[in-house]
Amino acid sequence: MKSRNIRRDKFDRLFPLHRGKRFIRGPMIAADHLAFLLGKPLDEVCRDGKLLAEGILRAQELYQSDMVIVFADVAVEAEAMGVELEYFSKGNPQPIRHLRPDEIKRADIASSGRLPELFRAAVICRKKLGSGFTIFFSMKDSLSLTAMVMGTEDFLTLFISDPDEALRLLKISCENQLELVATIIRAGFIPLVGAPIASGGLIGGRYFEKFAEPFIEKLFALAREMGSFACLHICGSVVELMERLAILKPDLLSIEDAKAVSMWGMLPDTIPMGYVSTDLFVYGDAFSLKKAADECLRTLPEPFVLSAGCDLPMKADPNLVKIMMCAATN
Repeated sequence: MKSRNIRRDKFDRLFPLHRGKRFIRGPMIAADHLAFLLGKPLDEVCRDGKLLAEGILRAQELYQSDMVIVFADVAVEAEAMGVELEYFSKGNPQPIRHLRPDEIKRADIASSGRLPELFRAAVICRKKLGSGFTIFFSMKDSLSLTAMVMGTEDFLTLFISDPDEALRLLKISCENQLELVATIIRAGFIPLVGAPIASGGLIGGRYFEKFAEPFIEKLFALAREMGSFACLHICGSVVELMERLAILKPDLLSIEDAKAVSMWGMLPDTIPMGYVSTDLFVYGDAFSLKKAADECLRTLPEPFVLSAGCDLPMKADPNLVKIMMCAATN
């Protein structure tokens, strides 16, 4: 009962407009689906805070989300550190030049690249939705950021060829991100750390423990020190990471790995979030979507966040998203 009360207390503080509820609903949405809903080119939406906010607010109204996430794409912080991107009207931006290890430097990333536009979007959303409405601000973990800055294959190779160099680069990325975490919290938003490269299926538990966990821990420590929450999204498999996640003890954990539901017994104080398969929003139907949502409702310990396992596909069917959002009532 004590642990359940801790989770309940966190939930009520994190989602003050929904105190006492069994769960809330909120799909993860990036700029690509927002551009789809707006009928505008993605290369415009992902670089314009006003358009990004317009998309977030339209999605919130359409899906009746209980929270929102300000999220453009995974390359935002890498660009702020100097990576050159090519933009596309119908696809996410892609790097055209990564940085060499000697080019990876300390930088004020919160005021660089597109991050000021994301803060602009967050401020617009707060004015529209009200101060009590929960707004997450998406960022990456240090391992994923460094991989995107240097190039994933080249960076992961360092784990074996030169682990000390990998740790040196991770420290630089983490120092940059600590300033970003502080800026997010001071602005009144909640940092949501996404770990697309730190997936258990990609790097495994041993490398996660050495190259991901210590830096996530630093980001969490600062968030908690500043009176905010330690929130984490892990892409892909997390079965290999369950023991490490139990040590990190996130306040909120978003997953897409349906095989990891036993993990919640190891995380009695963590708010679960997820884990409806994103493929269903494009290739599924009403029956399969309802079944998947019901499975989450049955297996996630309360209170929790019913959501997609990761960000919605660009052309996710809004009708199928609505089925997830209407799966049950509190």
